[in-house]
Amino acid sequence: MIGWIRWLFTAEVPEIGERYRPLATAFVWLFAVAFSVGFLQLLHVFVYLGPGLGDPVSFEPLRELLQRLYQSARASDDYALLLAMLALMLFNLGFRFAVIVAGYSRYRGARGEKFPMRLIALFTLTNTVSALSIPLLLVLVAGALYLAGLDLHWGLDYIERTAALANGWVNTHVPTLIELPAFAAVLVVFMLGGFVHYWLHRLGHTRRALWLLFHRHHHMSPALMQSTTLAVFTAVPLFLLFVLPYNLLFGAITKLFAAQPLYAEVIVFNLVLLIPEIFGHQTALYERAIRFRWLRWGGYLFGNGVYHYLHHSAEPADAGREGAVNMVNMGGGFCFVWDQLFGTYRPLSERAPKVGLTGSPELHMNPLRLAYSGMLQIAYELWHNRDWKTRLCILFGSSGYTPPVSRDFAVKNAVGSLKSEV
Repeated sequence: MIGWIRWLFTAEVPEIGERYRPLATAFVWLFAVAFSVGFLQLLHVFVYLGPGLGDPVSFEPLRELLQRLYQSARASDDYALLLAMLALMLFNLGFRFAVIVAGYSRYRGARGEKFPMRLIALFTLTNTVSALSIPLLLVLVAGALYLAGLDLHWGLDYIERTAALANGWVNTHVPTLIELPAFAAVLVVFMLGGFVHYWLHRLGHTRRALWLLFHRHHHMSPALMQSTTLAVFTAVPLFLLFVLPYNLLFGAITKLFAAQPLYAEVIVFNLVLLIPEIFGHQTALYERAIRFRWLRWGGYLFGNGVYHYLHHSAEPADAGREGAVNMVNMGGGFCFVWDQLFGTYRPLSERAPKVGLTGSPELHMNPLRLAYSGMLQIAYELWHNRDWKTRLCILFGSSGYTPPVSRDFAVKNAVGSLKSEV
């Protein structure tokens, strides 16, 4: 059994020969369809707008909204809003699909080689491991609750119940200070919610535990497109700890300016916002995107897009302060207002920087190691550093802190020091 576990954590995704290129291309196309459709299902909660006003964090509100819009249009014989929203959805769907496929097919023109199939396989498997770990973790939580004589369904339905608990508290205790018109409320919430997003994101880079357990894996890929970008919202295990504050904070901000859900307005806003957003994780398309003024200005306006690509820089010059990494263009609000206010804004460069962990260290090509590297590293450090002051620094110190004994489970040849990668 120990031999199997050791093999699972040491075996690496092999180099993949060009004869498998048609399969890789087919996978990218299928992924592009699934990814684009999946984002349409999350338009009512995406980018910290929507939760907190009774939204159960499911796909139902979008379907219910479309049904209500259809019924309203049929009753009033006015189909303009419904048709406009459907047209915008179809455009967004087709545009995101085309960008993902172009990011794969044009990689050779931008980097002199075809997109590495090994990276596609590695990060797809890592995303899968992270996603499957969430229900496994929920089962473990449910089992612990059951053994403690508590309701095991709080573990199995943790995400839904926690979101409902937060939404109920917001609706009961947070007043609506100013009832703004719907779209005005969306704009104000986006700006104020952006302040919270900025600092949560910044803490994810500057605090050691948050960096290793929640955010570092998102910055690992040395070649970005959507299928090689590890999802933040499936980070194990800290994802579960963010469900409650996410709904409380952003829900409370929303409730201050709108007493009722803003599903239609949020969906329209996100459909526009997501157009430039997709270029934030596209290595092959960075230099093309910055040539189009509407993409540059769209990314700047919404605090995303090609500007976010610079946030993934692996260049040591972009490492940031006090050992923290990627402390540029954190995003949040319009026109990078919080980055500019707190000194982390960086304008576009003519050339796309290398991306990945600072200094471009060689990664282990093992999805289990990458998905669980943060947990393994902190567990290793806590075991091998016995004094409590060091242990507190391991858990609560800055991301630039290095304990006397350390091991990086994601990066090869990185025993004993973290400074080269964090």
